[in-house]
Amino acid sequence: RTGRRAGARAPEKRFLIKPRVGQAAQPKVGVGMEIRSVSDFMTECFRLSYRNGRADTIYYRGAHQIYPEATRHIPSIYHPEFGFIGKEREIFDEIVSIFPAEMLAQKTTVEKLILMQHYRFPTRIMDASPNPLAGLFFACFDDGNAETMKKDGIVCRYKVEEHEIKTCDSDTVTVVANIARCKSGFLGDKDFSKMSREDFNKTDAAGELHFEINKEQPGFHQSIVPAHLYRVLCLRPRMNNPRVIRQEGRFFLFGISGRSKAGCAKFPREWLREPVIIPAGSKKRILDELDSMGLNEGFFYPDFEHVSRVVRERFRKKDHS
Repeated sequence: RTGRRAGARAPEKRFLIKPRVGQAAQPKVGVGMEIRSVSDFMTECFRLSYRNGRADTIYYRGAHQIYPEATRHIPSIYHPEFGFIGKEREIFDEIVSIFPAEMLAQKTTVEKLILMQHYRFPTRIMDASPNPLAGLFFACFDDGNAETMKKDGIVCRYKVEEHEIKTCDSDTVTVVANIARCKSGFLGDKDFSKMSREDFNKTDAAGELHFEINKEQPGFHQSIVPAHLYRVLCLRPRMNNPRVIRQEGRFFLFGISGRSKAGCAKFPREWLREPVIIPAGSKKRILDELDSMGLNEGFFYPDFEHVSRVVRERFRKKDHS
């Protein structure tokens, strides 16, 4: 791991596994190592991404607190404490009715979900970024809730091979995204994951999914591969949103598991890499270091509300200096 500054507190034992003799300590996947500055974080990022003479693309997702492993890699629509998944279709339709111009400007269902995700509506999408500093910022940012600054943050890291990454035009993405528009019971309490394509496309479930897909793509005649409904997809979006551009957004689109929409597709274990822990006491320092590079709330959220907070805070500091 990275070297420590003189006088810095040693990492807590709960974050490291005991190394073999002569070997540097290596963090467990799902446990993580502590990072206390931007420079330490970037050193650790390069350690992970640059191996065997080449640089791998790693995706980063920051969270202001450490969620349990069971819910760390699932999208907001599936978080059990809120019960959103039973009303997914109603939530989607509600947002379309309240913001018709913004939503209808998005050509596909997945682009509508991406827009909803950026404005924090519950969706079956989980965001990430190839920019490690974006992940670091969101692991430290309190977003107006001072209580989160008292909790350790986490940067989750993922490695997805280039050939596995989809685009908004993918038929598989279209199928999985439109699960959001189907009724909660559209599967009829049946698990179709092992069914043949021919048999599945004769079912009522396939008929409802086709009906929803045809709302965005009239004439969509592709027969649906049922196994695709049960996958997690890594998605490179169209760069048509200021937040997506600033955050270099990438997205994980989640399918289903089991006999209903209530089951969330399992995140592929092979995509997981060891996370990084941001101690609560280091968040303010890291945010100040990022701000000195122009990476702050106004940069990652380029809208009037967030930029105004940055400007107010900056001039308040000057007035009291």
